[in-house]
Amino acid sequence: MKRTALLLAALNLGLVHAQQAASVTLHPAVEVSNVCAMGDENINGMNIDGPAGYPAFDYNALDGDGGGAETPVLKIRCTAGTAITLGIAASGVGSESLGPQGLSRMVNSTFDGLIYLQSSGSVPLKAKWKVRVNTNPSSSATTPDRYAGWLKMTAPDGQWGVPAGTYTGTLAITVSYN
Repeated sequence: MKRTALLLAALNLGLVHAQQAASVTLHPAVEVSNVCAMGDENINGMNIDGPAGYPAFDYNALDGDGGGAETPVLKIRCTAGTAITLGIAASGVGSESLGPQGLSRMVNSTFDGLIYLQSSGSVPLKAKWKVRVNTNPSSSATTPDRYAGWLKMTAPDGQWGVPAGTYTGTLAITVSYN
């Protein structure tokens, strides 16, 4: 009987302790920010000046530039669903620029225009630029929306009045996000 009384006393103490337990319920709230990066750098405020003469190609009036080569110019990762825009500013009188254009997360895009490259002479070389952007949307919590871009420069043949020499210009590609 003594053992039963001790066992009941022990059980009652356990119930007393169980009734004194407290529960705390937490409700975390995390704000996820949009970010786009090249490598490990946030592109917000980033200014990259490519190497001089990049991209380069040879030109002659008989066969233009031989087709030009695509040059990789962008490799960007963004938080899933981030809205990004692309704008292109081409230097030179008569050159064609592109105001900010929204890029779709689901559709590849191509933009093109003219740029007049300058030399020490007064006759510019008329060239064409084409920027192609391929998109790959996020497919999981650990993959970003991805954008890869290439630039192709060409110059139409038949520009006989353009003296031999080196012709240069500036093509500024601006990518922004919100």
